Amino acid sequence: MVIKKKHAEVLERLLKDEEQELPFTPLEVVDEPTARELELMGLLRFASPVRLVPTYWGKELALLLRELYALGPKPHGEEEEEVGGDIVVREAWGLRPPAEWDEGFRFLGSEVIALLEAAERAGRVGPEGVEPLMSRGLAARVWDRERKREDVALTDQGKRALEIYRALKPGLEVDASLAEVIRKLPMGPAESARLSLPEHEEHLLEAMRLTAYSVPNTEIFAFTALGQAVKRALVLGGYGEGDVLTEDLLLALADYVDTGQATLAGLATLQALGYVGPEGELLPAGEWALEAFRLFRDKPEGEALTFDVDEEEMAILRAVQALWEKARTNPEERPTFENLRREMVDRKVKEYKALLEKYGRKLEELPKKRQEIARRFQEAKDFLRWYEENFNLRAYLHSLEGLQLLRSVEDEKGKEVFDLTPFGAQVLEDGAERVSADAVKAITTTRKRFAAPNLSWYHAAREEGLLGSGEPSRRGYLYADLAEKVERLPFLTTYEHLVFRTIGQKGITLPELYQVLEARIEREQVTFALGKLEARRLVEVLPDGNVVETEAGILMDQALSAVHEGVGFPVTPHLVRLLRALREVGTLYVKEQRVRILPRNLAEARRRSGLSEEAFADALELARALGFVGQNSLNSAGLALLEAVEKMNTKVADRYVEVAY
Repeated sequence: MVIKKKHAEVLERLLKDEEQELPFTPLEVVDEPTARELELMGLLRFASPVRLVPTYWGKELALLLRELYALGPKPHGEEEEEVGGDIVVREAWGLRPPAEWDEGFRFLGSEVIALLEAAERAGRVGPEGVEPLMSRGLAARVWDRERKREDVALTDQGKRALEIYRALKPGLEVDASLAEVIRKLPMGPAESARLSLPEHEEHLLEAMRLTAYSVPNTEIFAFTALGQAVKRALVLGGYGEGDVLTEDLLLALADYVDTGQATLAGLATLQALGYVGPEGELLPAGEWALEAFRLFRDKPEGEALTFDVDEEEMAILRAVQALWEKARTNPEERPTFENLRREMVDRKVKEYKALLEKYGRKLEELPKKRQEIARRFQEAKDFLRWYEENFNLRAYLHSLEGLQLLRSVEDEKGKEVFDLTPFGAQVLEDGAERVSADAVKAITTTRKRFAAPNLSWYHAAREEGLLGSGEPSRRGYLYADLAEKVERLPFLTTYEHLVFRTIGQKGITLPELYQVLEARIEREQVTFALGKLEARRLVEVLPDGNVVETEAGILMDQALSAVHEGVGFPVTPHLVRLLRALREVGTLYVKEQRVRILPRNLAEARRRSGLSEEAFADALELARALGFVGQNSLNSAGLALLEAVEKMNTKVADRYVEVAY
């Protein structure tokens, strides 16, 4: 969807003609390419090849624009206009009439829609959305008397603009000429400056929601989930004359695949376009065309799942792999906790010796955290103690298990050892040093809805090797795939729990979060915690700078409400494995909201958990200390925690477009 000067002028003309009770607006009095774009958006229809009438939602958008014109471009509302309850408007804006708009001004577009959706989700406009939305009359500065604070919130016009966008059913009509344009464009995310195509074609792609631009200033371009499927179908097929990929063609293809029947003419068309083979078999282009049809029909929605693995976790994965290699000749070298700790101490000592040799007295060139660790290393007399004071191995192991890269298991001697999962092996094979949540979101954002990543996410993805010059790299596809596939188990350190509680169920903006916590923890710790919380699907950092809890996060917040923020690990993967096992062997008492466990069934619960005897005992002790488990029962808090874990792993409505890498 895109509304620029010409679109607004056509909508106003259609509305005026209808108010004058004219049966239609003749095509000759408006710009035909603009009319075609509005038709694909679902805002007007052709009553005949030369007669135009607005759709219901086209009329609604024209009326909304007219309201904003009437308010004018100057601020109003300084005298605190009451809008309901304890909320009053302090500053609001209208809009100049379209004759005064710059040619490049976008009243609505994918970037504005993304800002509106983020503001609705958070209940406030984020810092990136304040100027763009207020200048369009879609947001206003308000005062909340009850909370005694100023916010920027969506106006009625902003809420209605979002309602109109969601109600519209855009068309899908790609002819041979536009198909060739699509084939030549990069998949994205890529810098918008790389796009070199006529304005009409650019508008057609956005009108059909095949492409999107980043907030707030359209610096980044990307094909959406639907656009990616359409592009892949057209790269493999769709070669011909006239229309090559339309809603009618896709419907005919779906009917043929479902029933095995088609008219001779219809089958011939599908075969000529390369969607169906000479023997009636579905070709790869047809498979992608069916995926496009699914996405066109279902309108993908949901949060952008992400992934986050830092340098220390990568180092531990490599150490686990190395110990299993050693264990081939000496079983005593298996990666138990003690062996792994010894291995990590040796590796860290070598790393920091090399670091000091390289930087010498220029340690200030290192990040602040590494400077401090290096200086402590210079003074250290006991390297094991130095390691344990600066690196929490158990925390890293829990974090890795929380994203299904490692798993704590019991070996034949009853000891806890750590196994690489298939996902962990894939990560090691890739060889990345660091993959951040922001970088992965640069790819997954394009697959969830009509949106592109913001500029900082794009740069993170470029720096970390997840993006090539115009589309995701092999590494980018790998981590986007992992973000969708892994089963998440929750884990929180003390300071991650602090950040999580500070965000709260009402959410917060990024600047506010850093400001609130600046006296308690360092800024880089807040950033680190945000990445982990988002990868675990407990919070979502929105493109406008708002941070909100997800559905899983709200449930987790409730489950941990009685846990003091100073607890070392408020929740761990081992704790969840224990609670799941207890639920399986116990009996649910619905009225009491608890699961009773007979003492004799604890051994079976340990077997089902897969934990070693020591790890199971530690998890049970933690569960009792935090109030999730009583003497012989799993209580309501424990059940609430398991409900939150289930929500962490609920699939989003749309399936990510996967490619072979």
